[in-house]
Amino acid sequence: MRILVLDGDHILTMVLADHLAERGHRVVPAFDGHLGKIFCEQKNFDLVLIHFVLPKYNGIEIVERLRQKSQRTRAIMIKGSSDLPVEESERIAALNVEAVIEKPFSFSEIDELVDKRAPNLEGIEH
Repeated sequence: MRILVLDGDHILTMVLADHLAERGHRVVPAFDGHLGKIFCEQKNFDLVLIHFVLPKYNGIEIVERLRQKSQRTRAIMIKGSSDLPVEESERIAALNVEAVIEKPFSFSEIDELVDKRAPNLEGIEH
C-alpha cells in the first residue's frame, strides 16, 4: 500500500514511516503542509496519515485538497489533544476521514487502522 505520513514532528514521522515500510508498505514521509500538498497533488496514495496541526497548511486543508483529486484515498487524522472545535469536527466528518487518533498512540493501533481495509486494495495498480 502507498502511504503518506505527514506530521510536523520529524522523529515521529520517520519512526512511523520506518515501521510501516518494515511491514511492506511504500511510505513517503513529509513534515509540513506545503510538502504534503505537493505530494498529494503529484502522487496517488492509498492512505494518508496526517496530523491535524502542521506548519504552512493544517491537516484538514490537505485532506480537502486530496478529496478534490480522489475520494478513494483513505485518511486517518492524528491529533495532539482530546478536544477539537465543533467546526473542525464537522469538516473532518464531511471529508470522510476514516479515524481520528490521539497522540500518544501505539504501533498496534496504527497497524489495526492501516490493515482495516488493506485486503480490499489488492489488485489496484498505482
